[in-house]
Amino acid sequence: MINGFIARNWKLRLVGHPSEESYNLDNNGILAVADGVTRDPAPYLQKGLLGKLQFALKYPNPSPAKIVADLFCETFPKVLRDYNLSNRDEKAVRGAFIEANDEINYWNKQNILNVDYVMNDYAGCVASGIVEQNGVIYWGFLTDCGVAIFDEEGGLRFRTENEGPHKVGKYIWQDQLIKDKTWNQPEVRARIRSYYRNNPNEEYSFGVLTGQPEAINYVRTGVQEIRSNDYLVIYSDGLEQIIFSDSFSCKLRERDTKGLERLCKKNVETEGTLVLKNN
Repeated sequence: MINGFIARNWKLRLVGHPSEESYNLDNNGILAVADGVTRDPAPYLQKGLLGKLQFALKYPNPSPAKIVADLFCETFPKVLRDYNLSNRDEKAVRGAFIEANDEINYWNKQNILNVDYVMNDYAGCVASGIVEQNGVIYWGFLTDCGVAIFDEEGGLRFRTENEGPHKVGKYIWQDQLIKDKTWNQPEVRARIRSYYRNNPNEEYSFGVLTGQPEAINYVRTGVQEIRSNDYLVIYSDGLEQIIFSDSFSCKLRERDTKGLERLCKKNVETEGTLVLKNN
């Protein structure tokens, strides 16, 4: 059994903000999830109701973030399908991330000119994906997407670490160029995206698949055994708190996949994607 869905908060649907999540359920034991990085619809982001209206009305549609999230979920399984079965391994997973990043690079070069890191920023996404082979999964993820395995009683057996910007955020805000300023100011967003994103020379940096080759430094890969009756979960960070809750484990234990989907869609704060496979 494989099931996938995108859960969206009703407020996003109400204001017409486009979905920027994507997933792919491949019949060859390959699964992928991608979360497009939200873009700026204006050089200055206002607070309050006016800001929300401005955000909704001026947001780019179609969303470049959605386009590159879809690009990842198309490219990742395509690359792995081209490998012989015996060669679908951790190295192949990394290769699929590299090729997906190259596809995003090509799209950005064609569509994003004169990058200013604010309204005219690179389109990017974070992502996770797996290929299952002979009782193991070869997994890869970037930043705050992830992979987890639960046993048939809903107990957590394995999860990847969240390496999202929250881990380094408090250090970034000590930067003298942005200290005492706010995210609403365009110079702050430009500084963080141009210096702390995809900069492996900076200790407090984070990764996004923008097509920049440095993004691959932030891709993590590994191997994990998966047993009969285990639940494999591939997800984006919007559902992370729900996935690792007692309520989620209870739904797995009860084998209530419909209830699990309702749980996620009812409690999601913004937007998130989940792919669930039961062995």
